[in-house]
Amino acid sequence: MIEKITKSIICYISKDNSFITDQLEEIEYNLKVFLYEITKIVFEIILFYIIGYGKEAITIIFVMVITKPFIGGYHEDSQIKCFIATLIIELLIIILAINNELDLTSKLVLGGINIFCVYHRAPVINDKMPMKKKENIRRNRRIGVFNVLILTLLTLIFFSARVSSIIMWTITIQIMLMFNKRIN
Repeated sequence: MIEKITKSIICYISKDNSFITDQLEEIEYNLKVFLYEITKIVFEIILFYIIGYGKEAITIIFVMVITKPFIGGYHEDSQIKCFIATLIIELLIIILAINNELDLTSKLVLGGINIFCVYHRAPVINDKMPMKKKENIRRNRRIGVFNVLILTLLTLIFFSARVSSIIMWTITIQIMLMFNKRIN
């Protein structure tokens, strides 16, 4: 279905514009990724609202959306595998946050480790979409460090609320997933 929607939008766009084939392919790819991600997010929120953790899921998705594009990390090779893996990761984060309320010292330590890891490891380059330009790599690292720093500061400001633990556990799990590739 997403394929059909994407194709019809591309046909409509290409009618009145003079895009070259490469540009249309790039637009089509980006549109397809966007539509898949929006679809997954909607289903994730619906599923977690049904089981009573909608707010937590929205918080996790927010943190992932503003960190993962800049730090990279774990990827699946199909949309369905990605959806299932994301649901499992979100569920584990909720379980961790509910059962392990972090104190201020723990948040400071985890935040420091997370920022250090992002600074020294990010962005993790996806084999299917390799990033080659050094300035893009440096830009993504800076944005990743900045976003993780701001989120860490938010966890310290709202340190007694459950949302604070959700944010810190989400960042920490995202950082852990940066190290999932074996280097030969």
